[in-house]
This record gives sequence, C-alpha cells and structure tokens, in this order.
Amino acid sequence: MIPLVAVAHGSRDPRSARAVAAALAALRARHPDLDVRLAFLDLNTPSVSQVLDAVAADGHRRAVVVPLLLGSAFHARVDLPALIAESRIRNAHLDVVVSDILGDDPLLVTACRDGIVSTGVPVDDPDVGVALCAVGSRRPGADAATRGVAPRVTAGTAWRRPAVCFATASQPSVTVALEELVRAGARRLVLAPWMLAPGLLWDRVCAAAESVADVVITPHLADDEAVGEVVLARYTTALARMGLLRAA
Repeated sequence: MIPLVAVAHGSRDPRSARAVAAALAALRARHPDLDVRLAFLDLNTPSVSQVLDAVAADGHRRAVVVPLLLGSAFHARVDLPALIAESRIRNAHLDVVVSDILGDDPLLVTACRDGIVSTGVPVDDPDVGVALCAVGSRRPGADAATRGVAPRVTAGTAWRRPAVCFATASQPSVTVALEELVRAGARRLVLAPWMLAPGLLWDRVCAAAESVADVVITPHLADDEAVGEVVLARYTTALARMGLLRAA
C-alpha cells in the first residue's frame, strides 16, 4: 500500500491537531487498508520531513502527499514544495507525489451547510444571515475562492445573501460582515468557519463576533467525515495520475 501522508498546517492550539488527527482516524476506520500518516507544516510534530523520512526508512518507494489546505496560498505554493524538495534530496529512492489541495470541494461545501443546519438553523428561514469566515491571505486573488464558496454554502436555502469575512490579512473583518448582514435585514446571525479545525485564531474571531452580536457559531469542517472522504479522493486521483491506482 502506497502511504498517504496528510499534511496539516499546524497550530499552537492542541485542539487543532486533535481535530485533524480525529478526522484521519475516522478515515482509517472506514478504510482499514489505507496507510495514513499525519504530518504538519509548522508548530506541531511530526513534521513533513520526519514523516517522509520514516516512509523511506520503512522501505517504501512511493508516497502521496495530500495537503489539508482549503486555499492555494503561501503554504501550498512555497512551504510544502520546499519541504518535498528537501526530502527528495535525502531520500532519492522515494518518489513523492503531491495531490491537489482539499480546496472548495463540493463535499466540504455541503459539510459546511450541514454544520449550520446541525445547530438548529432552519433552511427555510429568510431571516438567517450567514457569515463565512476563512483565514485570509496576502496573495492577490487568493481570497476570491472563499468568496465563491459562500453562495454555494447557502444554495438551496432561504437564507439571505451570505457575507464573507477573514480572520487575518484580508478584509472585511467578522464584525464588519455581521453588521453588513444586519443592515441587509438578517435577524438571526450565523458564523460558519471555512476552516478545518479550531484554534486560537478562531477563538479571536468568535470573541469579536460575540462582542457585537448574538451569533450562532457552527462546527468546523474536520468534525464532518467529508474531510476524510475528500482526502481519499485526492489520494486516489494522484494514484491515477501516476498510473498506479490498481497497484495501490
């Protein structure tokens, strides 16, 4: 079995690593034949380098790296490729293929909508206003994908036109987004994370939101089994590109 190395961002908040690890544990439980290994870009261990070195030490000649990232910004475009390049120097016999990021996969969009509904928010209530919050990026155009996700999350519901906000780097902030929804006539406010897992950054966003409004806060994407299924889809697509799907 070709190892699947799932690479998460990493966080100083232990809840983040636990949430990602739980999502991957659920994937293993559903697919016990998979060799799934978790690595982190920063702040947590094991690192990407440590996991790929271990894969090579175990005698594997191939590995598929699946970035657990929702956006194609600095970590996907610079950090991870640099780490893979370093690993290839140390482990010349290990063929490492990097899959597409998780991105705005339809399963994740549905998981976000389901998370809102799970809090008791009716899908037919036109007084509901949803603010979708992502981390944000300084790379020009990187936040456009999040803006495109928001209307897909509310599609098929009676909720008002959603607002998008960002935790860092980008505008608008969560408070501005919630105020925008109130001006548009929303009477029930929902804050939904377009983020995989909880952390200190999300805590600050929630505190800012709750300081200005009575808001319903929904679960993170990692709480839904859809994350594992998208990881598996990225893995199998990468294997197909390698011509190794049957061999896996």
